[in-house]
Amino acid sequence: MGERLRSVRLRITLVATLVTGLAMLLAGSWLVTSVEQSQIDRLHDTAERRLAIAQRAIEAGQLPSTLELAALGGGSTYMQIVRLPDGRVIAASPGLADVPALTTMSEDGEMVRVEGGGQVGALPPGRLVITEQLVETPGGEVAVLAASPFDSVGRSVDAVQEGLLVAFPLLLVAVGLLAWFLAGRALRPVEAIRNQVEAISATTLDRRVPVPRSGDEVARLADTMNAMLDRLEDASTRQQRFVADASHELRSPVAAIRTELEVAQRTAAAEDWPLVAERLLAEEARLEAVIADLLLLASLDEGAASEHVVVDVAELAVEEARRRVPDREGVTVEVDAPAPALVHASRVQLRRAIANLLDNAGRHADATVRLGVHQRDGRVRVLVDDDG
Repeated sequence: MGERLRSVRLRITLVATLVTGLAMLLAGSWLVTSVEQSQIDRLHDTAERRLAIAQRAIEAGQLPSTLELAALGGGSTYMQIVRLPDGRVIAASPGLADVPALTTMSEDGEMVRVEGGGQVGALPPGRLVITEQLVETPGGEVAVLAASPFDSVGRSVDAVQEGLLVAFPLLLVAVGLLAWFLAGRALRPVEAIRNQVEAISATTLDRRVPVPRSGDEVARLADTMNAMLDRLEDASTRQQRFVADASHELRSPVAAIRTELEVAQRTAAAEDWPLVAERLLAEEARLEAVIADLLLLASLDEGAASEHVVVDVAELAVEEARRRVPDREGVTVEVDAPAPALVHASRVQLRRAIANLLDNAGRHADATVRLGVHQRDGRVRVLVDDDG
């Protein structure tokens, strides 16, 4: 269960469904409020048109009778004419003549609930939409009130709410399924890449992950992983080549030493052993150089010799020349380093490079190896020459 909850596909589906559900909840609340307000505005508009007719009749000196108010209300709007400020009802729709004046429960006159909980006169119980119009008459100010039952508004709101209750879960299910499908389709290349990478081992570094044609982040990820696999394969190839070369280089001096010893053991006289020792020392030096190269490469792989510091190449050359042992008797190293030559590099790598150059020159020199270090125009030049 924990692995399923950690699935990116499932989390995307849950987030998409949750966000859609929240948006639908807000949109549904706004829709219900809008429908209710639009229905109330419609009732106000209808009542205002009827109040305008009654207002014109009152201003003309013709107070509408009960039957006229009933006809004006059309059976859905109940009307009262109230004298101000005493609030006496002077005309009303049928059944409201003996009912106290309808007054609004709030200053904006939107909606009130008839007190008592039961039917008052001809008015149905429940919420009412009250519309009021003040009219000046020769006998004083009167208020013309129109009361419209809220039941028609309630039916419209209930119909919208019922529709939302049916559509809401269906739409959530549809969004969840669509998000699950699209997330799975988007993550399918990632799963293919994962399966391919899982199948790649040290012996199958030539394999590559599939690159989708979408050109998106997943495609760039696949390109990056293939580039990484290229570097790993190249490093593995170079490592195998190095191991093969090192094995060959190590085998040659070891075989030569063994051969010298076996031959000397069988045929050499006592006076021949110094010559044998000299040959063995030469082969041992060759073996030591190969081992030093191996240790240097191992330290480079571990990053031990990759730290860059300020190095005086001239001083390093003098030190290496002093500790140099000539390959053959009589070969000397002459150093020409008149001034410090500072560079920012690895001291271990520079020392090894100078040592390799001196080794190569020493094997070919007749008597002298010349080592020069000079700095010019921000560059340091190391020159190794021999007279061979």
